[in-house]
Amino acid sequence: MANRVLIGDRSTGGYGLYVSKNGEDVLTTTNSLAFDSRMGASAIVHSYAQGTLVGETSATITHNLGYNPLYALRWTDSGDISGGVATKAYSPNQAESYFVTYDEEEVDEEGSEQWGCTGSHSSTNAIEIDSHSVNDFGNTVRTIYYAIVIFHEADYSGGQGL
Repeated sequence: MANRVLIGDRSTGGYGLYVSKNGEDVLTTTNSLAFDSRMGASAIVHSYAQGTLVGETSATITHNLGYNPLYALRWTDSGDISGGVATKAYSPNQAESYFVTYDEEEVDEEGSEQWGCTGSHSSTNAIEIDSHSVNDFGNTVRTIYYAIVIFHEADYSGGQGL
């Protein structure tokens, strides 16, 4: 029978009260625990989702909680994926860059480019994720891969998320 409960010093977590899941040894498991006293103030996960946005598009993630919950959104683009794994992840943001190219002393081309990914509460039952990835010629310049975790706790971030 596995050791399921530990009150004291756990080699991978320090002092606390730990309870492992059924059939796992609390002293050696690397899986998540059934209870960890150090996590008493943590937000409880309601749901999570991931997806892809191509160009300037959006996705609506429905949670049906009836209030604006706290969420954590991260994103990356195709240039930061290696072997199917993201090598970089970015917090929600949006940026715009303006450019001018010259041919000798004459302006050859000028324009702007936007990129990024943001999230917002579209209602008390859904969060909208927006990709800002086009240039002023209307060409798609990036594919955005996103992941979002939605918590049960009410949003205290003013809609910014974690």
